[in-house]
Amino acid sequence: MKRISALILALALTFALASCGSKEQGSTEDYYHLTFSMHTAADTPIGRQFQAMFDDIEAKTDGHVKISLFGSGTLASSTDVADMVSDGACDIGWLFTSFYYGQYPLTDVISVPGQGAQSCVQGTKVLWDLWEQYPEMRDEWSNYKVLVMFPNPVNYVYTNTEIDSLDDLNGLSIRSPSGGIAEVLGDLGCNVISMSPNDIYDGISKNNIQGYALEPTGVADYSLGEVTKSVLDVEMFQAPFVTIMNKDTWNSLPPEYQAVFEEWSGLDASLKFAEMWDATAEGNMQDLLDSGCVMAEIPEEDRERFQQVAGAYASSWAEQYSTDSFDAYEYYESCQAAYDRYAE
Repeated sequence: MKRISALILALALTFALASCGSKEQGSTEDYYHLTFSMHTAADTPIGRQFQAMFDDIEAKTDGHVKISLFGSGTLASSTDVADMVSDGACDIGWLFTSFYYGQYPLTDVISVPGQGAQSCVQGTKVLWDLWEQYPEMRDEWSNYKVLVMFPNPVNYVYTNTEIDSLDDLNGLSIRSPSGGIAEVLGDLGCNVISMSPNDIYDGISKNNIQGYALEPTGVADYSLGEVTKSVLDVEMFQAPFVTIMNKDTWNSLPPEYQAVFEEWSGLDASLKFAEMWDATAEGNMQDLLDSGCVMAEIPEEDRERFQQVAGAYASSWAEQYSTDSFDAYEYYESCQAAYDRYAE
């Protein structure tokens, strides 16, 4: 298994690890010390859920597999984690596909707005249905061992002014992730701004932006309720997170330890994360509304307009990713059917 490169050591990682994926000789068995990178803080609900996963793996391997969690991008930045896991500079990483727009388009199909996203649990079932049905989606991750895969909770648009209709968004500068939601918001008249979640608070406070697209736990994690007055009552979209493991790291583990990781892989393991995230998001949204933020209910004609704009983007998405051997229209329809199948 690969040693941490001098480059990573130079990035102020002055912790006691001697190597990533290091293997130490024990009395009867090898010991494996792996590293995990996530771009959000470790002391968040999702970070604590990962730590519970790693503690369970350590316990079930009698301490022979230990995983050190590095949050807030201290080991790998949000846009570097894919390469660093691939290279072995870190062993396991939590990857948000929106930071890699266009690289994982078939996984990102759930990010197409307007599909009726209701929960993280629903989206997780959709993702794993597509995974099982389409080898083309699995091929996007062929360089890694995929452990868990789930989307974030439903994303909404939040503003620092009270709004009553889609027309009120016209001309506002709205922070948005890349991809479909950015295009849809642009088509609705917003000035779409690319910005790290860490910078939203400052941007809102200075009125450099007037709103943002995010999910409720992000609003809580970044204390954005303090500068938010309205949340648009439209389920915009959700986007995938995929936990990937270096292939060499995976292949170096003995079968009995791989079996422990398999208990924390696939749909059932992913649903543990999804259920926790949904419960957290529901509580965060209620806290936001209790603080005085208004849920802005828009007229039915505005909802229809949103669906029309989202539908136009879906058609362009399918056209972009269709090839002679792959029908992205049929693939998108399968995604939409899965959302309908798992509607709550």
